[in-house]
Amino acid sequence: MAGLALTSCEEEITTNTPTFEATNGYTFWRATKMQAIVNVDNGDLVLVGADESENITLYVGDYDYGAEYPLGETNEHVATYTRDANDTLYFYSTSSSTGNGYIKIDPLEKQKPGTLSGTFYAVMDPVTGSPVIPGQTSVNFNKGIFYQIPIVTAGGPDEEIPEEEESED
Repeated sequence: MAGLALTSCEEEITTNTPTFEATNGYTFWRATKMQAIVNVDNGDLVLVGADESENITLYVGDYDYGAEYPLGETNEHVATYTRDANDTLYFYSTSSSTGNGYIKIDPLEKQKPGTLSGTFYAVMDPVTGSPVIPGQTSVNFNKGIFYQIPIVTAGGPDEEIPEEEESED
């Protein structure tokens, strides 16, 4: 019986690549649509994970592999969350004065070419003027993972992001 459970876990991992997922409070959430957009002009990164009614967007100014970016300290690195429920749009965010957490990009050697992987944690507060989800003065996404999200480039001429060159010895 234990062997069967182990096999199921392994199948779960292989069928969920790419993935963008997290735990919201104690509830597991997984995006059905995801994308990593890199602006080639300035190195800014926008990671988006969404399903039918919810959206998590992670913004990182001038990203680099292997780096960790704090949330809630500046407006350069921000996490946002939106939920559309019963014709009401709820909007939560971190900013220079609200929320906290981090976005961590995996080192280059752990990346698959053309994709982006890493982790995140975000506690977001309602944006001023936005309605509050009943009973949720903040949303807490923990154990967040984005894994092998396809990279799309924006800005500048249309070109692919170059792969790491091999050194000649």
